[in-house]
Amino acid sequence: MIITCPECKRAYRLDDSQLKSPYQKMRCSGCGHVFVHGGDEAGRSPITEQRFTRGPLSESPSITPEKPAQEKTRRLLTALLVCIVVVLLLAAGGWYGWMNYVGAGNRWLKLEKIEGQETVIKDGKVFLIRGVVANGSTKPRKYVILKAKLFDLQGAIIGEHLALAGLPLTEGEVRQMDKSDIEKKVADFRKANLISFVLSPNKEMPFSILFPDTYSGTPKDFSVEIIESPFL
Repeated sequence: MIITCPECKRAYRLDDSQLKSPYQKMRCSGCGHVFVHGGDEAGRSPITEQRFTRGPLSESPSITPEKPAQEKTRRLLTALLVCIVVVLLLAAGGWYGWMNYVGAGNRWLKLEKIEGQETVIKDGKVFLIRGVVANGSTKPRKYVILKAKLFDLQGAIIGEHLALAGLPLTEGEVRQMDKSDIEKKVADFRKANLISFVLSPNKEMPFSILFPDTYSGTPKDFSVEIIESPFL
């Protein structure tokens, strides 16, 4: 049985066995209001109107307040929201630690827009490989060292070359050079300010790798890989 205090409207659950008479006097444990169960909205008996003063709590049965369904739902939704926030925070912290301290960020360098062709220069020929390095990690790189390989028609290696990323050369520029011009261009680039080699987060850096014509055979294919890229 559900009994409601007519004063504060607080609801209680009460066993039928606790009622001693059809019009039993009760005291609300919430506001202290004394009322007659079975009376009108003001808690008065339908037989006669009485005024009660506060008596001992033993005059009313022991009753337990009933939690409304809306309050239970609100608490469940609040607990669910807290769990979701905690999981997201843990996931974000784990990702940040993995990227910055465990070393997974080393795999966030990517080679893009790669092209290569044999190019005739003023006093011979070179094999020119061009492209960009993209830094998808959360930290800058001091420099990026690349290693390129040339392969002949049978797939055998006919040349290997190391280069620093950051030197932009077009095919048109290379065609206007001779071997000494190319050597000077590469040497001057290596002597440049160290900041020229830094690859910032979420940035791209061009690279140019030049094979002189000392390779044997006819180049058919090539490969480029990153062999060193320390964090700044």
